[in-house]
Amino acid sequence: MYEFFEGILKSVTPQYIVINVNGVGYKLITANPFRWQDFIGQTVNCQVELVVREDSMTLYGFFDLNEKELFHKLNKVSGIGPKSALSILALNDHEGLVQAIESGDSQYLTKFPG
Repeated sequence: MYEFFEGILKSVTPQYIVINVNGVGYKLITANPFRWQDFIGQTVNCQVELVVREDSMTLYGFFDLNEKELFHKLNKVSGIGPKSALSILALNDHEGLVQAIESGDSQYLTKFPG
């Protein structure tokens, strides 16, 4: 439904960031919110994904398109949901993750919670 938000980064918390887009503050759950810390008060472009569940609608934010695409790939793996995917992305070793998946290194993935 949403592809990206462009607006002023208003705040960074341990779990999420808030972007003001034309007067509306959007709370975006991100893998590593503090990655955005240096951009507070500046215009940012954040890739987003809306995940709709029976009891919630959650917006996830991504630093770039590659991170968003990796999130999608992780969500296709049986047993990995959005929260688990974010914890994996928070490691920030995306190349190592891709290599582990391609080589079938299950030991790499078992170090993540869930």
